[in-house]
Amino acid sequence: MKVFALTILFFLIIQSLKAQDEEGVTDQAFQGTRFVNEQSVNLADKGELILLIQHRFGEIDGGFYELFGLDQATMRLGFEYGAGKNLNIGIGRSSFMKTYDAFIKARFATQNNDFPLTIAAVVAGSLPTIRNTFPETEDNFSSKAAGNIQLLLGKTFGNVGLQVSPGFLSTGYIPVKNQSLSFFTLGLAGSAKISDNVSANIEYLPYFHSSLSASRPLSLGVDIKTGGHLFQLVLSNSQQFFTRGLYTSTSGDWGNGSLFLGFNLIRKFRIKYY
Repeated sequence: MKVFALTILFFLIIQSLKAQDEEGVTDQAFQGTRFVNEQSVNLADKGELILLIQHRFGEIDGGFYELFGLDQATMRLGFEYGAGKNLNIGIGRSSFMKTYDAFIKARFATQNNDFPLTIAAVVAGSLPTIRNTFPETEDNFSSKAAGNIQLLLGKTFGNVGLQVSPGFLSTGYIPVKNQSLSFFTLGLAGSAKISDNVSANIEYLPYFHSSLSASRPLSLGVDIKTGGHLFQLVLSNSQQFFTRGLYTSTSGDWGNGSLFLGFNLIRKFRIKYY
C-alpha cells in the first residue's frame, strides 16, 4: 500500500509540472477511455465526468435454452472524472465477487509533430467484498486487495491506432488457487476508424505466470458514437471488467465457442467549465 500511495503522489507531482506542446497534438488517440475491457491512453477532459455501464451476458453457446447468455450476466457500474488536463480518477463496482475498484491515470506525453507516442500510466486496485468465500485467515483487506500498474503507449497512423500496455499485477488472495500471485502482464490493442462515428477494436491481454490457468482475454469491439454517448458492442472470452478479474478469472475459449456478448455504455457529463 505504501508503494501504491507513493506512485499516486509521483503522478500528481509530474502532472503539476507537465506542460505540453499543442502543435499537431493527437489529443484523443481512440474513441473511448477503454479499448474493450482495459484502459486506453484516452482521458476524460478536465471537469468531465464519465458514466460507464458495462455488461456481459453469459456464454452464447447455451443456445435458445439460455437465450444465448441472456439468463446469466455480469455488470460493472463505474465513474471516471477529469481531475486535471492530464489526470483522471475513477471508481467502480462489479457484480463479480461484489468487487470495488479504483484507479488513477496520468498522461505524460501526447503524440504530436515532434513526439511519436501518447504515453500514460495507470495505478489501480480492487477489493472483493463477497461473504463466505475467503478463509478466516485471509478475510481481511490486506489479504484480499489487488493492485496493478500499467504503462500505456499509444500511436495513431491516420485511421489506425495501436497500443501496448506492459504492467505488473499483484492479485491478492485467490480462493480457487489458495494463494496470492504476482506477475507481469501485457496489453495489446488496435483500433481502426471505419467512419467518423464508428471504430472496430481488438484487445489481447496475455500474462506471464506458469501456474495460472485462466484463459488469456481476447476481445473484439465496435465503438459507435451517438451524440453524447459512446456505445461499445463487445464479443469476448471474458466476463470481467477490472484487471485482477480479467487476468485470473477469464474462463471462455474462442476455440470452442465459449464466448460472451456484451456492451459498454458510456455517457459524458460536463461538471465544471474552465
